Amino acid sequence: MRRIAAIALSVLMAFSLSACGTAEKETKVSVEAAATAAGTEAGKVAETKEGKPIKIGVSAPDLTNVFFIQIKDAMQKALTGPNDELIIQDAGGDQNKQMNDVADMINQGCDVICISAINSEGVRATLEACKEAGIPVIAFNTSVKNPELVQCTVVSDNKAAGKLCAEALAKALDGKGKVVEITYSITEVCYDRQIGFEEELKKYPDIQIIQAKDVEKPKSDYSQPIMIDFINANPVIDGVFTINDPTARGAIAALKEAGRLENTKVVSIDGSDEGKGFIRSGEMVASAAQDPAGIGTMCIETAYSLLTGKTIEEKVVVPMSIISKDNVDK
Repeated sequence: MRRIAAIALSVLMAFSLSACGTAEKETKVSVEAAATAAGTEAGKVAETKEGKPIKIGVSAPDLTNVFFIQIKDAMQKALTGPNDELIIQDAGGDQNKQMNDVADMINQGCDVICISAINSEGVRATLEACKEAGIPVIAFNTSVKNPELVQCTVVSDNKAAGKLCAEALAKALDGKGKVVEITYSITEVCYDRQIGFEEELKKYPDIQIIQAKDVEKPKSDYSQPIMIDFINANPVIDGVFTINDPTARGAIAALKEAGRLENTKVVSIDGSDEGKGFIRSGEMVASAAQDPAGIGTMCIETAYSLLTGKTIEEKVVVPMSIISKDNVDK
């Protein structure tokens, strides 16, 4: 059945779509309910795998991003069985590759698959293939458009992260100025950050968002040319909001090259070591910090709970905090 599901996934790849956000209830479900959602084979896995090596598949969107590296490392440390293993694949920002990677995990007989979706709606065919194969799915880092197809979602409070960035930027700008956004709205996690930022900024009527644009991939190579276009189109840019530290890197590089970084305040999300470095050097005002180790650990703990019949939460929200020059070394 798992091989058939993997083949079906390849056929369904052409029907993938892109989308924005969705809401999910934060309720608890039993493993029996999870098994019903994923097909009867999921319940059999929980019975037959107890005491035997567990194989957990992990599809990450970008393992060049230190945030996902930290999640991966935490997942590895959270394994409890001496012969339990992770099957980790890097989609490299490519939705089709993510689909193929998950199909391979199905064929390899993974007992649980953890997915950080590149496209929150386009991942549906992948989730349906996992359901057909009887493999429970944990969505991490970003929610999916069809939460009924996953057993648990482990995410940061991304709207709160956007709000924290808006507060930090408004403070740095003394409540007035012109701001641009580098966004990535096809992934719900980044869309929520953007929405949180924009909602909070409405409290400051003298701050104006003058331009916003999605990156093709949330990396510096893609954000830098967008920032260059913003600079060329706008003689005054007082602030920049970027959806993660790698995109901030590209924005900072463009501002440096144009000689405009000194007069432009940059905020971002991740709280990575790189982001902290930008804050220490004065190149960035603040970065909303996630807890990648907490996300990775929670994913593996939830996987074990699923396979041993324990009650799990449908959604786990990991708190965020803001890192600025005031607390970067604390």
